[in-house]
Amino acid sequence: MALDGCPGSEIAGVGAAAAVVGAAATHSSVGVAKGDVLDPVITRITRGRPYRHVMGFEAGEQRRADKDALFNTDRRTGEYPLIDWGWSRADAIDYTRSILGTSVGKSACTFCPFSFANKSSRAENFARYAEAPEVGARTLLMEHLALALNPAQGLVGGRRLIEMLREHQLDNVLDAVEAILESHEHAIYEIRRILRPRKTDPTELGDAARSVRIRGCGSRASMHNILGRLAADGAAQNKVRPDIGDDGNRACLPARTWPGVPDRRAVLRRRPGPGVTERGRRPCGCSVRVW
Repeated sequence: MALDGCPGSEIAGVGAAAAVVGAAATHSSVGVAKGDVLDPVITRITRGRPYRHVMGFEAGEQRRADKDALFNTDRRTGEYPLIDWGWSRADAIDYTRSILGTSVGKSACTFCPFSFANKSSRAENFARYAEAPEVGARTLLMEHLALALNPAQGLVGGRRLIEMLREHQLDNVLDAVEAILESHEHAIYEIRRILRPRKTDPTELGDAARSVRIRGCGSRASMHNILGRLAADGAAQNKVRPDIGDDGNRACLPARTWPGVPDRRAVLRRRPGPGVTERGRRPCGCSVRVW
């Protein structure tokens, strides 16, 4: 998953953070960052011969092992030694430390939302960010891009990563992402969102459709100024309500909604960083939001 060689670009390219939303959350990165990468390598190594695929599921993760076993074939056989030995993650860490003299991190992913939900994993990630601010900055950039299109798309369910980093005073990471935002070309996007009524109950919201169109590109300052003028003009005509969120993104929110559907709104919002894809092409950096 890489944008210019950086993790998370596939998600950033469509303007969506890898957010955790309750029990419905899934590890969508597994297929792209693991399966799609490993499968060709395994095929090249095994050359069509039967092989044993050893997985590191710990004791207590039998359900994961059972799910993995569904992918067994006449050539591939999954094996789960930690479960067979009754080893927990702590046991594996102790053994690794006894051999290597140090422990190995739980995940190589620098933006996994599941790790931020866990206190110990969160501390490990923040320590990594403190040592390599550019890593944390890339993660914040991904969240920032998503928030520009939808303020509800924080990286961690119910919370935003940037709020956590501020609480932990990781100013070097915040400075690094600000430098990235300042260096990228920006764009103004028009985002339209229609929230349709649920088929089984028209009084409840169903699925949503979103249209994203680029309305202009330029420097961060120029896009900010243009959007500011649009907001002022729209507010004077009682058509939009200017708004600047905690994330620093400026938006032109509609003064009213249209009849006929539960919610149909158009909002203009400036957004920094690499742009989302519009009709399959990659635009320049920043954005405006219409929803």
